Amino acid sequence: MKPTEYDILLAGERRIIEAIQQLETEYNSHLDAMKAELERVREALTKCSMSVVHVSDTIDGKPNSNK
Repeated sequence: MKPTEYDILLAGERRIIEAIQQLETEYNSHLDAMKAELERVREALTKCSMSVVHVSDTIDGKPNSNK
């Protein structure tokens, strides 16, 4: 039996929906990875800024009197 125009359009629609779902899955995966990387960067920056504060508290091992 020859497929009707409706059958062809329906099959095309299904392929489009599957492609969109695959793209959505890939997008969400990348988004999750970027969120995790952002959290790691935030933690590193927090540690860095804490180290800078500790270093600026002292000059040559002596308390900084300019505070």
